[in-house]
Amino acid sequence: MVLSLGDVGLILLYVAVLWVPGTLLGTLAGIRGWTLAAAAPLLTYTVAGLAGPWANALGISWSVWTFLGALALFAVVIAGVRLARGRGLPFTAGSVWPWRAQLGVAACVAAALVVSIAAVAGGMGGLSTIPQDWDAAWHANNIRWTADTGESGLYSASQLNWFESDTGVFYPNAYHLIATLVYTMSGASIVAVLNAHTVLIPALIALVMVAVVRRFGGRAVLAGTTALVIVGITSVYDMLWRGPLLPFATGVAFTPLLVVLILDLLDVRARHGWRQALLPGFVVAFAGAGIITVHSSATFNVPLFTLCALAVRWWRAPRAIGRDVVTLVPFAVVAAALAVLQLMAALGSSADVEGVDWKATHTIGQAVGNLLIFQHHIPFPEWWFAAALAVGLAFFRRLGDLRWVGITAAGFGMLFVVAAAYDQSWADDLTRPWWNDRWRLIALAAIPLAVIVAHGVAETQRVVGGWISAAASRVRVAGRPAVAGLTSAVLVLGAFAVLTGGFYVDRNQTRMTLNATPGKAVSAAEVEGYRELAKLVGPDERVLNDRGDGSVWMYAVAGVHPVAGHYDATLTGPDARLLARKFDEYDTNPEVRAAVERLDVRWVAIGQGFLRRWAERQPGLRDLDRVDALTRVYENEDFVIYRLRPDTGETSNAAADG
Repeated sequence: MVLSLGDVGLILLYVAVLWVPGTLLGTLAGIRGWTLAAAAPLLTYTVAGLAGPWANALGISWSVWTFLGALALFAVVIAGVRLARGRGLPFTAGSVWPWRAQLGVAACVAAALVVSIAAVAGGMGGLSTIPQDWDAAWHANNIRWTADTGESGLYSASQLNWFESDTGVFYPNAYHLIATLVYTMSGASIVAVLNAHTVLIPALIALVMVAVVRRFGGRAVLAGTTALVIVGITSVYDMLWRGPLLPFATGVAFTPLLVVLILDLLDVRARHGWRQALLPGFVVAFAGAGIITVHSSATFNVPLFTLCALAVRWWRAPRAIGRDVVTLVPFAVVAAALAVLQLMAALGSSADVEGVDWKATHTIGQAVGNLLIFQHHIPFPEWWFAAALAVGLAFFRRLGDLRWVGITAAGFGMLFVVAAAYDQSWADDLTRPWWNDRWRLIALAAIPLAVIVAHGVAETQRVVGGWISAAASRVRVAGRPAVAGLTSAVLVLGAFAVLTGGFYVDRNQTRMTLNATPGKAVSAAEVEGYRELAKLVGPDERVLNDRGDGSVWMYAVAGVHPVAGHYDATLTGPDARLLARKFDEYDTNPEVRAAVERLDVRWVAIGQGFLRRWAERQPGLRDLDRVDALTRVYENEDFVIYRLRPDTGETSNAAADG
């Protein structure tokens, strides 16, 4: 069994923490139905993401009580805006599905959640498996740092790795602040908390897209099928093992939701005037600021999604352009004001960090093919999705108000092709907001493409339903349209599930194993070594470790402070760099001994596995048995712990003073 009862309980706790606070705010703001279900977790993240940095600036420790206080404050603000608006109705709109259709969509979302959990947890072997790629350690360490210190600033957690910097390195932290609450409430391990949210991300994207389909008048069968298709597309899971890009993927999940909220605002303004628009306008500003606190890339993703939808709207009603722009501007200003700390920090950090240039690996034809047949870095295409996409494109005009998703898919698809097939400077400049990373761009393109794939399946269901209805008419079956619709939906979706092997769950499990290979960076023996370190290391002492061997996990797993707190050596301080190069000269080099004293290093730890195949032991940490000042105090097959002898510390102080 991949999940234990404790794992299931942890996932349910995460669901409660994400949905309950946001549901309270959303209900107070007048959001209803599927939009409320999709918006609730974003509203929860918004409370944490906006409150955390300000609480830190005011010297207030981050805790459940801090979060609840912020939740109460924002509830009062929303209630005030609601009073200022005066009497009004809930502002969400969309197609009306009969109750049987509602149940069918809910069943599809539940099935999507099962597929999501099965793919992620099944591939990783459970929630206790340490993710074996670059960013996972950063996110895990960030969560523990916030829990241990109560610091919730935008630069705070980076002090674990960039402790020689006056400010540290910026990273939006709403994702980590909510995870900290789950960690402190559950008593589970950091690793389990990290993975408990990861299993929810594909299903969260599915839920948001159900709300999108409903808002734009799509049929229930289209909405349910979209949810199932999304959790089958491998490019979605590529965000969860490669990196893993957890806050980015969470932000991607919420991106289409902003289109729904913005269109609700514009419709209310057009029909009922400015006063009635105050509440949906504040919700747009609040949620817009919130998605930026989850990940800064939202400042580029949301406008592209939204402009595609608005382009279709304005094409049909050009006279609405001026009114819509005037409506959006003030609430955009409010959103920017709410997220001013994150926006200023993002602008400042972009000047300090060099651009990333991933080399082009595809021809144009290969890139386009990968996009359309769902075969990005996997051995075989997802042929049934590709076939359904072809049907969906053939009947594209029947998508009605949802046709804007085709423009969005084309936009992100074009950016993917540029990133995958071009190395010129203009290509780097065009895709720089996404780190020139084709993996991110194809994931963004996959979401609107999923709607078109689902449209192909839904149109097939329409045809089959017509056949069943015609056959039923000959025998005079009561309630013929409802029976035909339900029967055809079950038959077509059931057949599609069988043909795709449960929406490619086995294939996506295989992808997730790439982030769970034991010993790639961290083995069970190394985890045992981290826990042994926790018994030896004092609260003010650091452990000198190799930046590439996975030991950056020692803090998240055991609470031990390393010199290398992340794989990333960019912008690290001079003492950390000196020890990486020359610590093996400790016996004879006064500069090395002085750096050791400044960093309070009293222990050295060496692991065996390296995160990258090309990595090698840092020069200063080779052949440590030749350093007289070190004594081995622990070792197993993958991990060695050395202690600096106490008398060496006195000698070092004398050398530094002299």
